[in-house]
Amino acid sequence: MGLIAQLEKETRVLRARDVAKLFQVTPQHVYKMAAGGRLPSFRLAGAIRFDPHELANWLRKAQPVAFRPEEGNQWRRSA
Repeated sequence: MGLIAQLEKETRVLRARDVAKLFQVTPQHVYKMAAGGRLPSFRLAGAIRFDPHELANWLRKAQPVAFRPEEGNQWRRSA
């Protein structure tokens, strides 16, 4: 199961250590990204928490669009 699918199936709010485990980074890295606004987060009773559906959307936006040969080569120059 992919990471986005795992996040979408999650029904609870995530802690930094949960996100760190999913992303295979340290909790400190997750805190730094959240503090810098590079990772969607919110505060709940003073603690940083993460909405799994917001993280899934964030990952979708961060993924590069794959080239799809069935749609034709739109990058080809016309002669």
